[in-house]
Amino acid sequence: MEPPQEFPFPFPAYEIQKRFMRELYGCLESGKLGLFESPTGTGKSLSLICSSLRWLVDHEGRRKQELTSTIAEIDSKIKSCEKPSDNWFTVQTEQIELNAKKQPLQAKLNALLEHEGEREKLKKMVESKKAARTKTTGKIRQQPTKKALESDKTEEANSDICDVEKDLILEDGLSNSESSEEEDTNEPLFQNTKIFFCSRTHSQLTQFVHELKRSPYSQDVSVVPVSSRQNYCINKNVKRLKHINLINEACLQLQRKKTTVKKEKDLKRSKVASGCPFIPGDQKLLMAEVLTNIQDVEEITQRGQESNTCPYYGSRKSLQNGQLILVPYNSILHKNTRTSLGIDLKGNVLIIDEAHNLLDAIEGMHSSVITGRNLLHCYSQLSQYQKRFESLFSARSVMYLGQLSFCLKKLLTLFGATTKSHPGDEINKTITPRLYKIEEFEVLTEIDTVNVFKLLEFVKASKLIHKLQGFVEQYGNSIKINEQRIKKSGVTEFLNSIKSNDVPSQETVSVTDAPSNNEEQTSNPLMAILSFLECLKSSCADGRICVLPSTTVGQGIIKFLLLNPAAHFHDIVRDARSVVLAGGTMEPMSEFIDQLFLMAGATPDRIMTFSCDHVIPKGNIISNVVMRGPTGVEFEFNFHNRQDTRLLDELGRALLNLCNVVPAGIVVFFPSYNYEDTVFKHLDKSGIISKISAKKRIYREPKLASQVNVILDQYAHSIKNPQSPCNGALLFSVVGGKLSEGLNFSDDLGRCVIVVGLPYPNIKSPELQEKMKYLNEHVKPDAGSSFYENSCMKAVNQCIGRSVRHINDYSTVVLLDKRYCHKVKVLPQWIQRSVTINDSFGSVVGNIAKFFAAKRIKKT
Repeated sequence: MEPPQEFPFPFPAYEIQKRFMRELYGCLESGKLGLFESPTGTGKSLSLICSSLRWLVDHEGRRKQELTSTIAEIDSKIKSCEKPSDNWFTVQTEQIELNAKKQPLQAKLNALLEHEGEREKLKKMVESKKAARTKTTGKIRQQPTKKALESDKTEEANSDICDVEKDLILEDGLSNSESSEEEDTNEPLFQNTKIFFCSRTHSQLTQFVHELKRSPYSQDVSVVPVSSRQNYCINKNVKRLKHINLINEACLQLQRKKTTVKKEKDLKRSKVASGCPFIPGDQKLLMAEVLTNIQDVEEITQRGQESNTCPYYGSRKSLQNGQLILVPYNSILHKNTRTSLGIDLKGNVLIIDEAHNLLDAIEGMHSSVITGRNLLHCYSQLSQYQKRFESLFSARSVMYLGQLSFCLKKLLTLFGATTKSHPGDEINKTITPRLYKIEEFEVLTEIDTVNVFKLLEFVKASKLIHKLQGFVEQYGNSIKINEQRIKKSGVTEFLNSIKSNDVPSQETVSVTDAPSNNEEQTSNPLMAILSFLECLKSSCADGRICVLPSTTVGQGIIKFLLLNPAAHFHDIVRDARSVVLAGGTMEPMSEFIDQLFLMAGATPDRIMTFSCDHVIPKGNIISNVVMRGPTGVEFEFNFHNRQDTRLLDELGRALLNLCNVVPAGIVVFFPSYNYEDTVFKHLDKSGIISKISAKKRIYREPKLASQVNVILDQYAHSIKNPQSPCNGALLFSVVGGKLSEGLNFSDDLGRCVIVVGLPYPNIKSPELQEKMKYLNEHVKPDAGSSFYENSCMKAVNQCIGRSVRHINDYSTVVLLDKRYCHKVKVLPQWIQRSVTINDSFGSVVGNIAKFFAAKRIKKT
């Protein structure tokens, strides 16, 4: 079917937006795997919304039309059979067959019509509840009587310690199903087609909700934002646990006991689960509000608080009737999470936005890191938990706890340690970093003698994470980790103790004494261990295990690296009707085709690509590759030259010259935080910083995420309110840092983006070398070197994309390194059209000065 030529849009669409929407519509209709590149600032989100929702409405309309016409055909055949005939037996048989064919189709059509009418019913329910609420707002809620409060306290005080301990004992059920988690397994007669829209972060999904509200479909589509309990939970006693796994376990545990808001007990004092007061609550009203009004996670959470009902389960139960489901990366890309949320991709559409880092994201969420400190703390907690309750455990529980302890002991041997070691013990210097294949690692540590699949199944069924956490909270002060046997002294030992956050060696360390910067790992180290064991279930070829010893046992690291992200994308490619990866900079697309789609089992004919130009006029951006500085020194910021003072001085002179001709804001990107620091210190010492400061107020990207907004606000303020003689500000940033992605330097905030050098990753890294080797063996012979080049240029392209954000914006791009001469073809297409390669620095300054002079004249 041909895509429509026009799409509903909130304002007149640009021609490239129309092309984008037509191509996307065709991709969804044909059930293809699409790669869509649309530069930031070209209205990508609105194009995705208007095209995909137009297809969804048309598709559901066609389904209804097909059912109606098929039933009409059968009805006409039945009528023709009703005419008098001599062969009554044949006629009767034919009628029975036609009715049998019609019956399921009619049932499906009835279910479809009922589904269509459901939205109107929900709207009426919301309106009637709102009207009822306004009538009762003047009434004061009845306070509990003094007597009731006293009886509640007495009941709490009489809580027997045996009940507390009973709650800490492992469950021995073979099934790990939760009554609260049980979903209706009956296949519905009609299941509406869904579009799952996936983005990396919670804030990006919130922005998408705002775009949806602007779209022509804002009143016609049911949108369900899916998020974790961490974001949706309104039970303060559960939310205080902070770590997502603990929140999940606590939530499931609480649902075993029923209570109400009035009877809710103080969990902190009783240390025992008493049931969640927000389940079930008025889920029907919350579901009605979710499905009839487009809302983000915060708004749904607020509705849940107003109705005293759980937003997490309200949103989950709305999934079945939702049309557009908004999900973060983890919920779709992690199979276990997808299953537990009840997300079914069969026959549905998946759109992944901001997909340029998708391969890295899949690798990241399926990789795992544990430390020696994790292992020691976990063993200490586990052994003391087992010692206290062993007589109450079943033989099966004792066996599996023994297997888990055995795994911990064997993992510690990788650092030359035992379960009696202390985190501050020094590691033997002969133990060197090593990379292992999964089977080699399991044989070396003897973990191959344990059935990891069965062990993890037991942990899930017995609720060990939650039980052990409860035990640590209840008896934390009396649980001790091994004492340090020899008191060490000296400056080195003192520095090591600061690094590993150990308390002084003569003291006994409590398991609950967690380092302030890594609290969750030590307070519940079992989760990190189980995450690592989960990785051992991967196919042997798909991952590697890296053992990195440090100065002390506690700082030693064991890391699982996923090398084949396609292994976790196979089910998605197989089940979904269509998968669309969209982003502002998707080049090189071959990487997604070779390493993701084809390795996940897709056929080449099912894959399509689309790339559109930028909406900004060609005259609104100029790009310069700069080969030499003002005094003729060649710009080549490779690893060997980076400390060269001549090169650093030349860089300082180049920046000073550019500050003289570029108005407002300049953003300079460096390959790493260390190099940014080196450059800044050198320029400060040589006096260049003070000269630049006369023209531009200088800011530096902070290492702490909490300080980013403060620096950005100050940077923006200096540009909007320049103090003479300054004419703006200059921001030193880092490629791949906090300012290189997701932030907009539109208009005066980014009139020039400068990239210093090429940000290649460390080629000597064993992890990178293993990844390149894997790609050469499994994709094609040169895939490893292509991956290395692409890692660098993808990061550069992200930095460049920060500057031009809308059709009337204008900016300049300056690439300071002669090696960019050979990289022009891998730059974004909209940059390629304006690239000039400059052998002299004078021509660069001349081009940029003319560019901004023309813009000033145009303004006046």
